[in-house]
Amino acid sequence: MLAHAGVPKMFWAKAISTAVDIRNRLPTRAVKDTKIPHELWIGRKPNVSHMKVFGCIAYAHVELEKRRKLDSKNEKMHFIGYSLTSKGYRLYHENKRRVFVRTTRRDIFFNEQKRSNTGKSR
Repeated sequence: MLAHAGVPKMFWAKAISTAVDIRNRLPTRAVKDTKIPHELWIGRKPNVSHMKVFGCIAYAHVELEKRRKLDSKNEKMHFIGYSLTSKGYRLYHENKRRVFVRTTRRDIFFNEQKRSNTGKSR
């Protein structure tokens, strides 16, 4: 998953966490009655509409207070998983080398066709 996404190797734990999250939302032969693990654990079918491609490019909106007149209204980041504490996305800002959690979907645009290639040299 890391090699395919092209994100740095330091995100291997987040990649595994995301893979487990995806795996629990897929059917498996180990569970009978055509149910999925998430449905057995929680009691209802999961909503998968929020799921995105690991490592895809994400453009996050920059609040008005944090930018000047001619600054860009969004920042290019990389999707590296889902927030563990809230319903949100974990995004890695390559230039700032920080991980941000964004909770509002309308403030993020995901380009799932395009992936990063930053992990090749690290």
